[in-house]
Amino acid sequence: MKLSVLKQNARLYKVLGHTKRLEIVCLLQGHSLTVNQIVQMTALRQATVSQHLMILKAKKLVKTQRLGKEVYYSLIFESFSQLTDFLQRLAKLRPVENAEPTVIDPICHMHLTPSTAAYTDEYNGVRQYFCGKGCYNKFRKTNL
Repeated sequence: MKLSVLKQNARLYKVLGHTKRLEIVCLLQGHSLTVNQIVQMTALRQATVSQHLMILKAKKLVKTQRLGKEVYYSLIFESFSQLTDFLQRLAKLRPVENAEPTVIDPICHMHLTPSTAAYTDEYNGVRQYFCGKGCYNKFRKTNL
């Protein structure tokens, strides 16, 4: 592999190496979200979310679309082609029968798996899964 490609991949991995930025990228997979929605899901401050989104946008990992007064952020698929190829090759190392079921966050309705859920709680005998601290806290406030 060319050195220039390796350097480009290293920069991409460095940007994604921050835990909160990676969390935001995971939230944006298959979704377009506003800063306020990401704030709610992650329980981060608005300024922090905006700063992470600026970095992701500068590295051409996310794009924006204005609808009325709201600005929606979404992933730019092309930026993830090499990364997704790599992850797909890694996924082939695991047997398919180990695949987890999909669950839905009761607050934001995001699809996730039990192992990728940031928080869980049991309510009326049913295990609930949450994408982030914000959704978990909102659920606890409304159901206690």
